[in-house]
Amino acid sequence: MQIYQTFSMYIIVGVLNTFTSFAIIFVMLLFGLTDALSNFFGIVGGIFQSIILNSKLTFRQKNLTYYKSLKFFLILLIAYLINLIALSISIDYFGYSSLVAQIIGITCYVTISFLCLNRFLFNKDLQKLE
Repeated sequence: MQIYQTFSMYIIVGVLNTFTSFAIIFVMLLFGLTDALSNFFGIVGGIFQSIILNSKLTFRQKNLTYYKSLKFFLILLIAYLINLIALSISIDYFGYSSLVAQIIGITCYVTISFLCLNRFLFNKDLQKLE
């Protein structure tokens, strides 16, 4: 039951991160920044918020160290790369529409990032060894 509660909170935080990212992108566009630069700031803002909220709310960590933040970022990067691979395969190999391919890619991203964060970064047994 615990894994379902943790995953539910992970999804809620993810929705909040998405809104924050879009809000930052929108504000940056209003200030005249390019799409690419606005997107960069939005993604970075969402990642920082994700690290903080997921550490505190989802995985209930008391201390967030630089090392953990870096590992968190690396896990998100790996999940993002898997997302891109799934997206590419879905479109190029299976011929799925862009929308279906995006759903597959994002599903891979959410699943991989959650499982890796839960297993390799916020695992209670691993924390006892630190």
